Amino acid sequence: MAENNYESFLDIVRGSEAVRDRWAALVERSVTEAAEHGVTLEADDILNLRSARVAALGAPLDEDEYRAEILALPALSDAARRRDIAEGDEAARAAAVADVNRGKFDVSPDRWTDNAAARLAKARDLGIAVPPVVTESALSRDQMLAAIAEMPPAQRVAQARRWGLI
Repeated sequence: MAENNYESFLDIVRGSEAVRDRWAALVERSVTEAAEHGVTLEADDILNLRSARVAALGAPLDEDEYRAEILALPALSDAARRRDIAEGDEAARAAAVADVNRGKFDVSPDRWTDNAAARLAKARDLGIAVPPVVTESALSRDQMLAAIAEMPPAQRVAQARRWGLI
């Protein structure tokens, strides 16, 4: 897939004071809205918003399209996903686990370690590096054993001891 090149758009921005003013206002708005979600965006990130580029050129801003595009930016969608996972949304957690694990066996053997490290970093960033904390009173013995089976080996014994299974 070709990388986006916004040089033509940036040439127009540099060449027109009106476009430059509209673009600056849109960039400021986008950065402020992202900050409200706890995410830092750069001006270059805003170039990925088609609706913002079109509005900077003079068309009315399509608020619905703009909102959808800004929320779809990787930094904002990850922030929303982290929030949902922290709130206990199991569907968001399952989707994040699936995304992190997607294609993990399609990696060249000489890149396996790098890929595993990147996936682990992403899982930690999203808050899914370890299974969710469960209270022992809510689980039967079989459920505890099933939960322990999903944990990394280093945690299994410690958790089994905490739950009095061994």
